[in-house]
Amino acid sequence: MTSLLSNLIQDNVPTIITFVFLIIVSSYYVLLFKKTKKPDKVKTYSSVTVIIPAHNEEKYIRECIESVKGADFEGEKEIIVVDDGSIDKTSEIVSSFEGIKLIKSKHSGKSASLNRALMVATGELVAVVDGDSFIHKHSLQEVVNEVGGDNVAAACCPVRVRNRNKFVCIWLHIGEIYFSLLRHLFSKVNANITTPGPLSVYRKKELMDIGGFSTEGFSEDADVTIRLIREGYKIGYAEHAIAETNMPHDFKGFFRQRTRFARGLINLLKRHMQFNNKTIDYYTMPIFLFGYFQAVFMGSLSIYQITTGYYQYFFSKGIYFNFLVLKFLFEWFSVIGFARWMFSIVTGQSALSALAILGIVSTLLTYPLYIISILKFDKKFDFLHFLAIFFMAPFWLVIMGIHIVCIPEYFAKKQDNIWKKNE
Repeated sequence: MTSLLSNLIQDNVPTIITFVFLIIVSSYYVLLFKKTKKPDKVKTYSSVTVIIPAHNEEKYIRECIESVKGADFEGEKEIIVVDDGSIDKTSEIVSSFEGIKLIKSKHSGKSASLNRALMVATGELVAVVDGDSFIHKHSLQEVVNEVGGDNVAAACCPVRVRNRNKFVCIWLHIGEIYFSLLRHLFSKVNANITTPGPLSVYRKKELMDIGGFSTEGFSEDADVTIRLIREGYKIGYAEHAIAETNMPHDFKGFFRQRTRFARGLINLLKRHMQFNNKTIDYYTMPIFLFGYFQAVFMGSLSIYQITTGYYQYFFSKGIYFNFLVLKFLFEWFSVIGFARWMFSIVTGQSALSALAILGIVSTLLTYPLYIISILKFDKKFDFLHFLAIFFMAPFWLVIMGIHIVCIPEYFAKKQDNIWKKNE
């Protein structure tokens, strides 16, 4: 009975998941070719307050402030840095700049820091730039222009990883620009639910009307966007602006960040998943929910297949590591494995099934989206891009594993918007 149930799950659930994934990916292509009309008249703003929340950012805060000070804006620009209980030289570096308002507080989290600055901000608009980020000279004005559209309460832009040449960061970079592309596509139907920290701009009045940033949950950038959409506002997207962020490139920092993202997503879905009349309720939110379920199930299945395959073909025969083991792992963790599998089906060496067809088509549709993201936001395709695309499987497998580990977060009663960083 147990064996029958196991076979039933292994045969049917992956097929259903892959079918749903194919529908989702296909919808991206529909949005990719959807034309959007720019507003005939754009409201202009004469002042903006740029809030930079910082917790232990001595490594990046100087470059961040310099990029904000040098950013184009046709009006008055106020810059407020909130030192959220840093134990390094963040405040000392900020104090070396003239014309910067510095607020020092105990470590209370990013949302609390942003709200603290909101209370003294004088700008008509509020921009948020994370302390570990860098914005291009034209980007602030580009995002501000997006907020000038009719009923647009907030806007964001593409995000790239600035230190992408370090360790795992090239994979993080590919992930960032891929999700930047998705945010661009979602914005075409007002279904983008995230205004990322590296650079987003809000109308101050509308932001204050919804109570500012929530101190519950790690995903304050998504929480505030969802609440604005539910109030009937639009979220703009400045596709020609660029913000860059520095990602953690050691194991501890990477694991902390990714578990925070996964736990934050669970909390976000618990609090905001509902069936309403907004596009996000029947499109974006279900996609995020499905994405988490897909990561848990397919991640578990992949780990099971890799470990059982290694045990069956090598370990059980007293073989622990040799060229064939290396070849086995190489095929699992690179696009070569998919290419060989597809070739075996085309040539009749492997059985042609519904799962095989769906798997091939969905994979063939997914990889071009990565390429489009690279060409759209990086304007080039180099060796690091190739390396990341070629070995995307192990990166996503690690992310799937983190999603599995974070499942207990669903049963947590509360999640405060505060975390350790650079400690």
